[in-house]
Amino acid sequence: MPVQKPTHIEEKDPKFILRQQELLNNWLLWAGISVIAWLIFHEIALLFSLIALGGLLLHTIIKVYHKLQVEQIQHYWQTEALFSIYASLKITHPLPPMRLWAASPDFLILAISLIKRHKPKVIFEVGSGVSTILNGYALRETGGGTVISLEHEQEFAAVTSDNLTAHGLDDVARVVYAPLKPIKIGGQDRLWYDLSQIADIPPIDFLIVDGPPEKTGELARYPALPMLFDKLNDGAYILVDDFMRGDEHTMVNLWLDQYDLEVVRSLANEKGAVILQKRTRN
Repeated sequence: MPVQKPTHIEEKDPKFILRQQELLNNWLLWAGISVIAWLIFHEIALLFSLIALGGLLLHTIIKVYHKLQVEQIQHYWQTEALFSIYASLKITHPLPPMRLWAASPDFLILAISLIKRHKPKVIFEVGSGVSTILNGYALRETGGGTVISLEHEQEFAAVTSDNLTAHGLDDVARVVYAPLKPIKIGGQDRLWYDLSQIADIPPIDFLIVDGPPEKTGELARYPALPMLFDKLNDGAYILVDDFMRGDEHTMVNLWLDQYDLEVVRSLANEKGAVILQKRTRN
């Protein structure tokens, strides 16, 4: 079987592709307008074309400069969070890559902090990866329990399972391969994890929502609460990643309208995060 060629970072980063396309569109627009203006107004169009070119160059330089400033700050914050992760946990094996499609260090240290503070016994992850490993470490250090992580891609589920074994975490964490299947929620057809792959979901103390990917559908992560709310213990915490995206922001506000939740905190970390809590019934 032939080996696949590896891909570069930018090929896996949708934001890079979007920025590249935006810049290309701007330059194509300038070129198109300049050609049309030349055909209509001839020499006088050259002056306006050069002025527009200067404006476009200035806009591009300012945008790139601003992006570099933001990324420099983000790199520092992620490095700081990464040091905190290694200072907080006794990690015994190299970790998989973080950021891009994977969780960022500032989100991971947030989850670790919540685990150490509140000592949940059952952590349920919607979406697996490096978070499964680190949550397993944190749970073991707080006295033990169980991390159950859903994964819809069989190959990725196998990779995360192998990583758990390499880190010696099979006793506290496991990945469940649960392919996406059509479900109906509130009269709408959606795709979500096949929960029939789990024989019995224990009462959940800490729910982490970081899947499925955005590309699988509109409000792709919304079903997490309709499907799991009754499994949450009173006072259970819910941590949502990618809260800066429109879908996740809309999703959380829908949940707040439909379920008995309170907002503990929202954070402007790299991808945005929000902590919710299921209210305790009297």
